[in-house]
Amino acid sequence: MSTITPFVISRVFQAPRPLVFEVNTQPQHLAHWLSPEGFHNIHTDMDFRVGGRYHYGIQGPGGMEMWGRQDFRDITVNERLVLIQSFSNREGGLGAHPMAPTWPKYMHVTTTFEDAEGGTRVTINWLPHESDDMGLQTFDAARAGMEMGFGGTFAKLDAYLQKLQA
Repeated sequence: MSTITPFVISRVFQAPRPLVFEVNTQPQHLAHWLSPEGFHNIHTDMDFRVGGRYHYGIQGPGGMEMWGRQDFRDITVNERLVLIQSFSNREGGLGAHPMAPTWPKYMHVTTTFEDAEGGTRVTINWLPHESDDMGLQTFDAARAGMEMGFGGTFAKLDAYLQKLQA
């Protein structure tokens, strides 16, 4: 069996932990920031509970659509979210990465929320879940792109939090 190092990224946001947790778990907030730069939200449907899911759609340049799904495994309010992330189709069924067909079908995601100097540290731990070797290789080779993608998404989250607190 192959093993792989998780992708981990962390950032401190200048906002209280309950607010940061809320904007990470409520669809009316996620719609404002959870997408890469150049994309915007076109669909949100959430059942926020262990065993529930978040199904969303985003649209980017030239009308390109991407659909995703998060299945909640563990929720500790203001502290931690554990979920399985996958690409989906418009109806919420399993889909493939539109630009990387060998991308793992499922990602195990743990997000933690901790008090930090002046705000809240958010740490995301991403790891392929039940992936074949090709998926693991694709994931491992994409680390620089994940850094860039999360960087842009975190910038959108930061701006959104600042707007909420203004």
